[in-house]
Amino acid sequence: MLFVAAAATVADAFSLAPAAPALSLRRQGVTSLSMSIAEGKKVGTGNNRMTETGFSQPLVKKVEVSHSAGYEYLVVDELNEKKFSPQEKIKKAKPGLAVLDELEMLAEEAKKVGGAHNMKGFEQDVNVRLKWLGLFHRDVIAPGTFMQRFRVPNGKMTSKQWRTAAEIIQEYDQDKNRDMWDQMGCADITTRQNLQIRGLRLENMPRHWKAMRDTGIFSVQSGMDNVRNLVGNPIAGVDPDELVDTRSYCDEFTKKLTNNGNGNPEFSNLPRKFNVCFVGSKELYEHPDINDIAYYPAKNAAGEMGWNIEIGGLLTGTRCEFATPMDAWVPLDKYWEVGAAIMTVFRDFGYRYNPRTKNRLMYLLDDMGVPLFREMVAERYKAATGEDLPTEGSSIVPKTKERKELIGVHKQSDGKNWIGLHVPGSRCYADEMLASADIADKFGDGNVQMTVEGNVLLLGIPDDKLEEAKAAATAIPRWSMTPGGFAKGTVTCTGNQFCGQSKINTKGNSVKFSEMLDEKFDMKEPVRIHWTGCPNTCGQVQIGTIGLLGTQAKNEEGKLVEAVDIFLGGGIGQEGAVGTVYKKGVRVDDQLADELCTIVQEKYGATPKAAVSSGIASTGGFFDKILKMFQL
Repeated sequence: MLFVAAAATVADAFSLAPAAPALSLRRQGVTSLSMSIAEGKKVGTGNNRMTETGFSQPLVKKVEVSHSAGYEYLVVDELNEKKFSPQEKIKKAKPGLAVLDELEMLAEEAKKVGGAHNMKGFEQDVNVRLKWLGLFHRDVIAPGTFMQRFRVPNGKMTSKQWRTAAEIIQEYDQDKNRDMWDQMGCADITTRQNLQIRGLRLENMPRHWKAMRDTGIFSVQSGMDNVRNLVGNPIAGVDPDELVDTRSYCDEFTKKLTNNGNGNPEFSNLPRKFNVCFVGSKELYEHPDINDIAYYPAKNAAGEMGWNIEIGGLLTGTRCEFATPMDAWVPLDKYWEVGAAIMTVFRDFGYRYNPRTKNRLMYLLDDMGVPLFREMVAERYKAATGEDLPTEGSSIVPKTKERKELIGVHKQSDGKNWIGLHVPGSRCYADEMLASADIADKFGDGNVQMTVEGNVLLLGIPDDKLEEAKAAATAIPRWSMTPGGFAKGTVTCTGNQFCGQSKINTKGNSVKFSEMLDEKFDMKEPVRIHWTGCPNTCGQVQIGTIGLLGTQAKNEEGKLVEAVDIFLGGGIGQEGAVGTVYKKGVRVDDQLADELCTIVQEKYGATPKAAVSSGIASTGGFFDKILKMFQL
């Protein structure tokens, strides 16, 4: 089992606050949202918590290795190994990319012993290093099965890629109840705008790996201490208000980052995970605030287009902070050179001791300071380009922008249409994926586009095919072009159906509670309800209008049951804000429904619908209890 830090009371990391919304960090304009270098802030302590040499000597060195990558960056011997996190010790013993040469051998071993969970002596490879290939053993919840996390730049997959992924999970579809409690072959769309497929067996992985690679998609370096999926505008290329088409930037960045999916040791041993996005929309669909590198469209003094760079954004159970400006602008075509410089400075100087929670980029900036960090980046940028790193330009992202709706039918900039489909719980099953791929091929542009909210867009549908496409989309049973407002605004992590770190079933509960709220209330304003099962906050609870973070609490019999800590006041886009704790330890089964009903009415203006005492079919189990509770 991968080493997991005990999650005490995460809410203790945030001050208890009243229900008033948190202060927006973006209401003064995009370029002034965080810490201003000119004001002398974020200058750093100057202290390096790993070494007394300050920031004069890198903490890693380039070392020749026997596997096909040829070399790796490994931590220097002078450091105190006793202080390393367990993951760092595993990486030093054997680099993660080494298993790229060993996948077939590991699959054969799994066949011999009846599954990955029985592979004695291979635990570190199976449970940790395979994550460098994007393969995650579900050793706690579903031993022997794996999740594969793909790289999907800008969230776009061809229908062939989408269909192939569906065919893989179809092999593991056990025809179980789709209430998101049973374990089965399925797929999830993540908050990084990419696809994860579940239920796979290591024994079959070489075959699955080849099938996806043959379509042009891969999962290399998508887990552990690597850069996550490149996020861009979900309607890039057809956005009527587009600033920059982000698709090629996400594609090319990914190719360089991973050596075209073959593994790139320059970036395979970062101190921690690392998030990157390219902003192309006026609405900030890309959520740049919470990325380690955020590229913002901007112009220099000469009026040339390029990118302003912000760095260090993070959401964790112990700290949430939006990205801070680096006082840097680069031309559009120099995105890689500045990005590589930022990543390698982090690789060389980022922290690797325990606690691992303090090894993200922002913690390095706390001590190194933005000015020194920028200086190091500028040196590497000049070495790559022969040019000095320019100072920040003028952002062209508007200070205010009403958010365009993505769900439903909408007109593209080229006169065609897109259909946005809400995917409940961001959970996809094989038949749904195959049906949506057919729609993309028959009526659209042959692609399936994902959003960071976990929904699907089918683009490029001409007017004369729109009605047929809508009819075909309506025929997908769970998906909807016209979801309720609460369902549409729901975002969720994997939950304890598949994730051993989650305290609660986020997906199943998110669907049931959103359905309950939509049955009971009309919305006055958009409300985003984010669910996450553990302190890692993959569901981004701190930027939800309402955030629900999984924990446990005792019921009246003294038994520990599912519960949530409630956050209020988070925001996205130009109204970006970090929410604060409203109430802790609210039991899911018998307290949360009442709390949510009170919150949406008193804080966000929801109004009760007319009584609907009949006509609601029984759904069985938990939802029936909710209906009875409110006499619906």
